[in-house]
Formats: sequence, structure tokens, C-alpha cells
Amino acid sequence: MLILTIDTCTDISTLGLIRDGVLLAETAFPSRHTLAQRLLLRLEWLLSECGLTKQALSAVAVSSGPGSFTGVRIGAAVAKTLAWGAGIPLVGIPTLTALAYPFRELKTDLLVPVINARRQQVYLTLFRGEGHALRHVVPEQALSVEPFADLLRQHAAGGRVVLIGQTDGLSAGFLTVPDLPSAVVHSQVTPHALALLAQERLQNNEQDDPMTFAPIYLRSAAD
Repeated sequence: MLILTIDTCTDISTLGLIRDGVLLAETAFPSRHTLAQRLLLRLEWLLSECGLTKQALSAVAVSSGPGSFTGVRIGAAVAKTLAWGAGIPLVGIPTLTALAYPFRELKTDLLVPVINARRQQVYLTLFRGEGHALRHVVPEQALSVEPFADLLRQHAAGGRVVLIGQTDGLSAGFLTVPDLPSAVVHSQVTPHALALLAQERLQNNEQDDPMTFAPIYLRSAAD
């Protein structure tokens, strides 16, 4: 199975090609202006580098948000178009889940994937690692510093808090919570994580309809 992965939800966008769990190639680039045009150009380049065409793809896995409103919208639109045009499965993966997935072996820690939501807020959710999977503790949400700290205190259960994500630009209040042992891991969504999560959904006969697929925004563009 050849899976194309797309993530445009954070400051760094990525594309990847993964065949049967093995990464063939990936590319990363800043999520700036003219993102849609650059995304399509990078996709053509990536396929060409691997000697492949769009017709060889088995599925498209897209990071479905939350994140940059424009980035989430563009990534979803490109993924839906590719899946519909090629007649292949579309698999949406929540961005925060993909951020936390590589750390699922940390069974004693509270995993806190975060994305800078600007305006003194972060997008976040909480997970517990279970070795081969993640257990969701709370839904995705956008919080400012004080509610964020309160949520971590409520669910830390005396263990370590592991903050995961592109943490540059976050205020100190998000990076350290008094009285809670913590670690900060600067990380981004990887094509490999997206592909593995997509493969799990496909094995469970789960996929998204390109006509009705809706990304996760949490806030409107005007908020």
C-alpha cells in the first residue's frame, strides 16, 4: 500500500510517501503565502523523485487540524481533490493525535500535544500512552494559560507532563506548570506517523468521504 501524507496545519508543512510502513521520501517547507501552489509543486517533485505517478497511490492521509486556518483548509482541499480524482481512500488524522503518536510508548506520562493557536492560546488535547496506541483523555480544545495549567493539574495524576509540538513562540506559562514535573519535546507531525495512523483506520475499514470530509478548526477564521 502506497500512502501519500499531507500536513499543512502547522508552521512547517510536510508531504510524504510511505509504502507498507516504510518511508520512501518526504519533503518539508514553511507554511507561508502561496501554500496551495507550492504544495502541488512539491507533490509533483516528490512523485517524480520516486519515479511514481498519482495513479500509483493507494490512499491519501491528511492532517485534519486543528492548526492554521488557511493551512488546514488548503491541506484538506488538496487531499479531497486527489482522493476524489484518483478514486482512492481519503483518511483524515487529527493533527494533535499525529503529534503524540510517536510517544505512545511513554505509558507513565501525560502526553500533551500542542499547536500555537496565537492570541495567547494553544490547541491541545491529552493522551495516555498504551504502548501500541494512544488513549484519549480529553477532546481537542483551545485554551489560554490559566485554564491550560488547571487542566494539566487535573489529569497529571502525579506523573510527568510531556509537552509535544512546535513550541517556539509559546509563552513560559505554557511550557512550565508549577509543581508539575515536565518535559518539552520540540516536534512536528511526521509523514510516518500519519501513514501508520491512516493504515490503522483502513485496516478497520474506516475512511472519509471526500465530498463531506470536514477538517477540525476549533475556532473560526475571525476568532
